Amino acid sequence: MALLPRIRAVGTAVPERQFDQPTLADLLGYRDSLRRGFFLRSGIDTRHLYVTASDPRPDEDVDALAARFQEASRSLGVTAVIACLDRAGLTVGDVDFLATTTCTGRLCPSLDAHLMRDLGFRPDAQRVHVGDTGCASAMVALQQAWNHIQAFPGHRALAVSVEVCSATYFVDDDAETAVANAIFADGAAAVLLDQAGDGPAVVGHRTLIRSEYLDRMGFTFPGGRHRVRLSPDVRRIAPAMMEELADRLLKDHGLQRSDIGLWVLHSAGRRVIEHAQATLGLTDHDVAFSREVLRRYGNMSSATVLFVLEEALRSGRARPGDHGLMMALGPGFAAEGALLRW
Repeated sequence: MALLPRIRAVGTAVPERQFDQPTLADLLGYRDSLRRGFFLRSGIDTRHLYVTASDPRPDEDVDALAARFQEASRSLGVTAVIACLDRAGLTVGDVDFLATTTCTGRLCPSLDAHLMRDLGFRPDAQRVHVGDTGCASAMVALQQAWNHIQAFPGHRALAVSVEVCSATYFVDDDAETAVANAIFADGAAAVLLDQAGDGPAVVGHRTLIRSEYLDRMGFTFPGGRHRVRLSPDVRRIAPAMMEELADRLLKDHGLQRSDIGLWVLHSAGRRVIEHAQATLGLTDHDVAFSREVLRRYGNMSSATVLFVLEEALRSGRARPGDHGLMMALGPGFAAEGALLRW
């Protein structure tokens, strides 16, 4: 029987500039108690943003935002890939397949092509770019890497998520945009899959899409700028979909929730984590990785779940035979999951 793809290494990167929540509320001009409360009661202490001005202001035009996205996505992506490959003891020449993803900007040629040039990948490395699937897209890219290794045993595949949420801010009077501005941040993560090493095997994947919730989350583009669409319904929809996806994925492999030793859940926000914890019947210990990533970094869209994965791997909590469940949510409305086994 063919060996399952395994997680060989994870690498992450954040911008150098770090901001606390009161500072960001001030920079964005939120003075009222309601909107400042979104920042101060978010469960987030600090966020990293790729800003180049010494005194950032919320008045960049579309061209400035696009230029900042291109610079940041390439810089953060390169740093995350190097960290991942260094941890694995490999170079880009050892990588056979590259899957990239982002939802916070657009490049053509796409991000994969830029990283291949910037890092010097082999010219025959296969690649794909996953776009516009939101906070769940790292899981989609991971599945593409998994599929490649299943099709080409012995290959090594790299999935890279880069999100520059600071290039998507939009300031108006709506509470919806204030919530988005209070939680999203910048970051990148890379995960390497192969069939060697002692990292967790990725046993299988599951997708759950509920199209009736298509309009609850995503972007609109007034004047060409990104504007987050984030319905309050997400707090209710997200945990229910996590529960349904988890139960389906576990049933696929003859498992129950009690068989899961590590929960790797996307740090969508304080209330989503709380509701998911209650719905899934989890302890504070179970969601500690997700809460810690949210506290230190905020919600970095699709890259976030890979930061949570890195926390889980570093913790040393898993033992041979343990199972883990990895889940993220995104527009569509979609839940994406993977079952892990150490």
